Amino acid sequence: MMDSQQAAQNVLLAIGGSDNLVSNEVCMTRLRLTVTDPTRIDTEQLGNLQGVLGIVGRGINGIEVVFGPNIAQQVNAAITACCNHTQASQVIPIPEDGSTSDEKEVEQLISLLRDVDLSVDNLSHTGTFDTDPKEESVTPEELTQDEQGLRLLIINGPNINMLGIREPKLYGKQDYRTLIKICKEEADRQGFIDCVCYQSNYEGDLVSAIQDALGTYDAILINPAAYTHTSIALLDAALSVKIPMVEVHLTDINEREEYRRVSYLKDACIGVCCGKGFESYREGIALLAKYLTEA
Repeated sequence: MMDSQQAAQNVLLAIGGSDNLVSNEVCMTRLRLTVTDPTRIDTEQLGNLQGVLGIVGRGINGIEVVFGPNIAQQVNAAITACCNHTQASQVIPIPEDGSTSDEKEVEQLISLLRDVDLSVDNLSHTGTFDTDPKEESVTPEELTQDEQGLRLLIINGPNINMLGIREPKLYGKQDYRTLIKICKEEADRQGFIDCVCYQSNYEGDLVSAIQDALGTYDAILINPAAYTHTSIALLDAALSVKIPMVEVHLTDINEREEYRRVSYLKDACIGVCCGKGFESYREGIALLAKYLTEA
């Protein structure tokens, strides 16, 4: 198995060091990084790291590093731990000739590097990528006893990332990061050992997120946003994986405009929680936890 701590160190090195990192989060199989100076990112080095299936541009100062299932979450956690540790937050480059006083460390770092049949020049600012990834996965047998338990995936659709800015009279003044924090805290309180929050403005990404959850997550909480009222594709994906799912909305869609009262996805869900702002998410997480424990 890949050493997530070593991988995190190498990712930090490839993006120009921990001092260049502004924020990091995980979205399914993608590690989302925002940096201060994008010119310091060594895309070739980053694309050739072990476990990296591709890299995707994200806006002006962002980049997404694509890993296999579970790997992105592990590397993200390691990066967070690394940057919160005074000594570990400084990434020391390895000389080109590989010389160092600690030969074992060099061997470990070199073992993480491999050639991948992917072009780092194929960057896209749309958040999409075209690849045939040979994804790595963690089987239940490889998990320790502490790692075994219920896993929750939270999927947010278009414009949810604009919370706090978007129509605050309707959706409130709290931002998306606050929503993530609340969801993770509630998931932990309800007994989930893992809670991953994913957001995309693209319908296909949301479909892929649902499909990729099969065999990895035990439950899905989803706010399809505008796709609630238009996407049969999301419904088909949900019916395909048959993962317990709850639909959630910040506002009460039943009291909104007529076109917002239609939900294609609800037929694949065990329940709908709406109209209570961020509390709708807490309610949905609790509903899923109860459903799973009573099943």
